[in-house]
Amino acid sequence: MAEWLPAETAPKDRQFLADTGGPWPVVAQWSDYQCEWVTAQLEGNLCDGKSDPAYVTEYEHTLKGWMELPEVVRG
Repeated sequence: MAEWLPAETAPKDRQFLADTGGPWPVVAQWSDYQCEWVTAQLEGNLCDGKSDPAYVTEYEHTLKGWMELPEVVRG
């Protein structure tokens, strides 16, 4: 597995995997407008006893580390 890179070297021109201190890595990208990191967080809800997952936008002031997104190979 790849090692986490220092947070201060995170790119501001593309998406990557970020360690924000949560239980798992999240996709992140820099927002010039907010001057913060934008992440896609997965949330789960129960509606009428059924699972209803959704992604929500969160903003992070700092990151703990980052790594490139893995390459996806389609067969």
